[in-house]
Amino acid sequence: MNIGFIGCGVISTAHLEGLEELKKANRETFELSAVCDLNENRANAFAATAEERLGKRPTVYTDYKKMIDEENLDAVSVLLDHDLHHIVAEDCFAAGIHVQMQKPLAISPYYGRKILADAKKYGRVLTVSEPSVLGAENVAMARAIKDGIIGSVNLLMDYVTVTLHRTFFAGTAWRHLKGRAGAGWINDHGVHRTHMFTEVNGPIREVFAYTEIFEKELSDGNTTIRPTGEDTSVTVFRFDNGGLGHWMCSTAAHGETMGGVWIYGSKGCFRPGKHIALANGQTIPVGDLIMQYAPEVAAHPFAHSYVELWEAISDRIVPISSGERGLEALSIVYAALESALIGHPVKVEDIMNGVRHAYEDTVVKEMIPERKSPLI
Repeated sequence: MNIGFIGCGVISTAHLEGLEELKKANRETFELSAVCDLNENRANAFAATAEERLGKRPTVYTDYKKMIDEENLDAVSVLLDHDLHHIVAEDCFAAGIHVQMQKPLAISPYYGRKILADAKKYGRVLTVSEPSVLGAENVAMARAIKDGIIGSVNLLMDYVTVTLHRTFFAGTAWRHLKGRAGAGWINDHGVHRTHMFTEVNGPIREVFAYTEIFEKELSDGNTTIRPTGEDTSVTVFRFDNGGLGHWMCSTAAHGETMGGVWIYGSKGCFRPGKHIALANGQTIPVGDLIMQYAPEVAAHPFAHSYVELWEAISDRIVPISSGERGLEALSIVYAALESALIGHPVKVEDIMNGVRHAYEDTVVKEMIPERKSPLI
């Protein structure tokens, strides 16, 4: 099948690595036939790299509508700013093209629901490229936990801080503006975590959070902004199965950073990327878990994302990282943001179904007018 990339920014390199891994493994999936970016120099540079790694130079475009009109594409990967996801997805679906959406699914839950509705309307496949639940290591983790290797999960903790030195995350100012990104890092990074939380332990029922913008001004030396997206969040939540969680993330750290996930069960603790430590003193390396639980899964999460997309199109296999799961992950983030705004716990279901949307309304208010749905 032929695939095109819409957007040749930072994340596109990881997607290219995924396709390269599949090519080296002689696994039939996609041929990268076209790439598009508003910056023609960036698109040409990316096309040259793609040729080196995949053996064929994709055609370069600066207008994605022209690309989907002129190229015989089966699918696209949308690698753009969050506020463009719903617009580009609908154009691609209407052209008969399947879509893999780089996380988060959309700028907000409303637009996530719109993308899902459009996929159904046009009868196209939608998957989400969510590396936190894809790849052999992550699949093995989820399968092992569901198999009861650490017993029943009762506590999940996740802490991560980064130091930006008051510049921009990933070099992009828009990620700090909620009208472009949906929120601060709690959205851009947060959906990684919330998707993983639910993959290993099922739905999250209720969320309570505090959020703050500690860094009132950011600058890269050329551009200075006043962020509107939260740079710090402290969140607690309850799973449907009764388990509890504590989640904290911040881009406003100085001096020292931290990071780590602990998943505690009745029989032991899982440290993603490291090992399982059981109550009986036994330690199981992640590598052993991969051999036992996910030997058939591509190691590279982005390679796995293209396997998922291929299988969803050709065999109608339901993906791990589906649009529905992407909406769930996004809704948990927005439940935290809603809770911080209104001052009491919020049910994830109410966000997912659009019953509560006070925080989302502030996002929509800040969006570029031409990128808003006419329904809002």
